[in-house]
Amino acid sequence: MGYREVLALGVPLVTSTLASSAMMFTDRLFLSRYSLDSIAASLPAGIMKFMLTAFFFGTVTYTGVFAAQYMGAGKPRRAAASLWQGLYLSLIFGVGLYSLYFLGPWIFSLGGHPEHLLPLELTYFRVLVLATPVELMMVTMSSFLSSVGKARAVMWVNVACTALNIPLDYLLIFGVESGGATVIPPMGVFGAAVATAASWCVAFLLLSLMVFSGRMERSHGTRSTRSLEPALMRRILRYGWPSGMQFLMEIFAFTFFAFAAGKLGAEILAANNIVLSIESMSYIPMLGIGQAVSIMVGQSVGRGTPHEGRDAAVSGIVLITAYLSCILFAFVTFSGPIISCFMPSGMDPAAAARITALGTVLLKFVVLYSFFDGIYICCFGTIKGAGDVWFPMWAMAVWGALLFLGVMALFLVDAATIYSLWAVLVTYVLLLTFTGYWRFRSGKWMKLRVIEAGPALDWGPVKGRVAPGKVRHRNLPASGPPSVDRTGKDGWRVGRRPCLTWEGRARKARMPRTRTGRDGAEGRGGPYAGLTWGTCPAGAGVPENRTEAVCPV
Repeated sequence: MGYREVLALGVPLVTSTLASSAMMFTDRLFLSRYSLDSIAASLPAGIMKFMLTAFFFGTVTYTGVFAAQYMGAGKPRRAAASLWQGLYLSLIFGVGLYSLYFLGPWIFSLGGHPEHLLPLELTYFRVLVLATPVELMMVTMSSFLSSVGKARAVMWVNVACTALNIPLDYLLIFGVESGGATVIPPMGVFGAAVATAASWCVAFLLLSLMVFSGRMERSHGTRSTRSLEPALMRRILRYGWPSGMQFLMEIFAFTFFAFAAGKLGAEILAANNIVLSIESMSYIPMLGIGQAVSIMVGQSVGRGTPHEGRDAAVSGIVLITAYLSCILFAFVTFSGPIISCFMPSGMDPAAAARITALGTVLLKFVVLYSFFDGIYICCFGTIKGAGDVWFPMWAMAVWGALLFLGVMALFLVDAATIYSLWAVLVTYVLLLTFTGYWRFRSGKWMKLRVIEAGPALDWGPVKGRVAPGKVRHRNLPASGPPSVDRTGKDGWRVGRRPCLTWEGRARKARMPRTRTGRDGAEGRGGPYAGLTWGTCPAGAGVPENRTEAVCPV
């Protein structure tokens, strides 16, 4: 898998993450224009909410790896079954997380931030917590759709919700006046949080319409596979919770860093938060390429060709490096104007100058570690896509503990400055990068998989003159003649040999239009990736020139 394949999947995912980052960017941009206290409160509150829910997001989104491996193995209905188990887990986790609404005052009292910021932080935090169940299900469906080849659909949903969020942000943060009367009162951080939660709800509705459409039901069985499967759910939890724990520790490290910087003063906190917001412009799109690599690795492992996943990872690293070269050049060249965009109007010019000068220096730290961060994202995404979830968790635990101890030591010896804190953070990222690259090069992940062993094909209910049947594992449709207009979406049985005939165009299979010849060729997309095509076995009772896929029994 080369650059073209990675870009074909990665560009929609990058666009999706860019849309999500644009939503956060406009939140903080408008809040920085509203007041310095608003921007100083919103970032720690948002990170705290993300940190406390990160374990659950990391767990449910691992259903995307199951879906990718099932699709690679030619089992689209099993991919849909894993989606439903992820949705059930999302509901359970989301309801349990409502307890954070009541624990918020105690949580933020531990941060040691200025007293006047605590009510703003708590308001932003509580609104986002109330929308968490919807967000969990939204992310689960996005992971599923991306893994089954519908990344463009996810992209357009995210773009539409961002287009909704930007004007909604402005209206709710600053309010609306007409003819001297207040139509919508200015709500500040509360308005920003409400706009974000409303956008999540709209995204959830749009994704639901796509996932449970008639077309997805026919190709993947997204409605008929809704039954609870304890065995599959336990397997998702078995692999998902280490992934969730690793994600939690990663978010905790940056949350702890942001709170530690807050102890150095309001201006330092504001400059640090602005730089982290700018840094997310480069970091979040890298996650899109990392997700694409992880999906491609999962599909290749499901097909039994993990070397293709290795090639995808190398291509992803090269693409991320090229992307960062452009972004970081802009950070270095235009650091002053970029930082000034976050300055609230009417701010004291002397304070604005100090924050801009400090932010310009901190952006150089961002340039230093971002290249290594891209390698870390691809390497860890690769091994997790194959099922190697324990190593990333323990690596994150060890180096995260060193980050925590290093920052605490700086405060204990009274040597904590914003520059020394950033030096510790950069060291932490470098250690993670070298560890992830070593594990990737070892190749141990190429021997793993998360799905159960079984036949390569798993056909859904059939159409035409073939008796419909519910497919589970290796059960196949009942015996019957093939329908006249064969599209490649259904199966039939001839004697004791289960076969799939191909007539017409069979667009989703992306195979030669004639369907005759090229014995051993493989399907290259959709639910038919990895199918092997050969001539019909002797005595099967079909014309000799018929090309078919033979399902092992």
